[in-house]
Amino acid sequence: MNSVGITINELLRLPVLKDAKVISGEKGLNRMVRYLDIMEVPDIKGWLREGELLLTTAYAIRHDTKLLSNLVQHLAQADAAALAIKRERYLQDLPEEMLQISNDSNLPIIELPTEIPYIDITNAVMELLIDKQTYLLRRSEELYKKLTTLVLENSGIQTVADNVSGLLKSPIWLLDRKGNTIVSAPQEESNPAFADIRCWEITVDKQIVGKLYIERDNLDDLDMVCVEQARLVFALELMRRKTAIDTERKLRGSFIEELLTGLPLTKQEVMNKGRQLGLNPDISWRIMVLENKTEMEENHALFQKMETEIKRHFALYFKKSCMHIHLQANRIVLLFSFQAKDGTVEKWKELFIPILTEFKEIRIGVGTEAALWEVQHSFIQARKAILLGSSLDLTQHLFTYEEMEVFNLLLDASDYVNMDEVVEMKIGKLCQYDKENNTDLVKTLFYYLTTDGSLVETANLLYIHRNSVKYRMDKIEKVANIKIASFREKFVYYLCIFYYLFKNPN
Repeated sequence: MNSVGITINELLRLPVLKDAKVISGEKGLNRMVRYLDIMEVPDIKGWLREGELLLTTAYAIRHDTKLLSNLVQHLAQADAAALAIKRERYLQDLPEEMLQISNDSNLPIIELPTEIPYIDITNAVMELLIDKQTYLLRRSEELYKKLTTLVLENSGIQTVADNVSGLLKSPIWLLDRKGNTIVSAPQEESNPAFADIRCWEITVDKQIVGKLYIERDNLDDLDMVCVEQARLVFALELMRRKTAIDTERKLRGSFIEELLTGLPLTKQEVMNKGRQLGLNPDISWRIMVLENKTEMEENHALFQKMETEIKRHFALYFKKSCMHIHLQANRIVLLFSFQAKDGTVEKWKELFIPILTEFKEIRIGVGTEAALWEVQHSFIQARKAILLGSSLDLTQHLFTYEEMEVFNLLLDASDYVNMDEVVEMKIGKLCQYDKENNTDLVKTLFYYLTTDGSLVETANLLYIHRNSVKYRMDKIEKVANIKIASFREKFVYYLCIFYYLFKNPN
């Protein structure tokens, strides 16, 4: 416990000091005495302490009144408690400058009766200090037991705050690191006016997790004991809550992993566990996958930064959504639910523009809605959306399964229908020409079809001049006799090239 103290007023009520007189600095009688010392040497500047009561006869400096003024100045600078002086024997009068400094700094100068031995004064003062410290230690233990019992009995942080507020007879607020109110007492109190109240940090595992604000200017030693015990129990409460949240997050992460991997859980098991872990089984859910080329498990800073940005943008766009983030090697998996009106592709792309601008290697896939016990289907769809979408358009970063579904059906159908014969018939000559001459005529035709015949857009996608695109299109017609005048022809060639590029990614 920090050193406790007694005020000068309390000190002067001691029987041994009943005849002591306050000569100057009366406004400082509420100063706290924490230490007691006797001065018999002229140079004590480096020995003075805050809250010190200095006893002296001033014998060592009796011949130099300037030194007396300097002594009071040094005491004021050290925020000492007071100067108690026996002056009748060596000092008949005190210099005016000394008294003026005392009054200006509110540092009391007390005249002690000559006949009282120092030992009587020091014994009485130390006995009073020890009694008060013993009392405060006892009260500190009582407060600690009372407040920690509330934590151990899981009474809730609001009950703890109400008790602290009652003990301090003051409104209090506990705020997190971002300035959000965790709890206040009284409960309906608005956010504090920070300029007018005192503040203490709350730490857990050597990290600042919050701040305690108290709306009182003056706090005595007992109040400070209460503040210290409040900081301790709030730290315990926040640590307990953090442990509970971390445990729930781990359990939820394990449950989400079970859902994604398709472990054989019954519908009832999923519903029961989902409700326990905050995943409502009565609503539809979707999976979003954010894939990165590097391992995000190894790059924790990248994951934390992306997680922060995702939560911020998600909360900004979807006010009534539910969202949980799960890390899997080189991908972030979002399990979320939202209102139907928020589910458009345009909305998703708008949401993730800032994230994709900052994290350029990220590819995002969004699955369709599914019941909680069937979210593995949405997870597979999200990954397929990335796989198919990246093959179709290297310039895009976000793909929904709804957009890619027809292409997925095409690939699924190829397991039962011989697509290779159709592809060979339509673009076989073009593919062979590319292999033999190391050209990109197939890809050029694909982007030409993707951009609906725009030479400029095709050139931008291929990073070549539009005249080069025109030259290649003429070459395509000459090499493979490919004509794409009608929509049907464009569609057939587009599907054939997609199938070919997907099966031959290199």
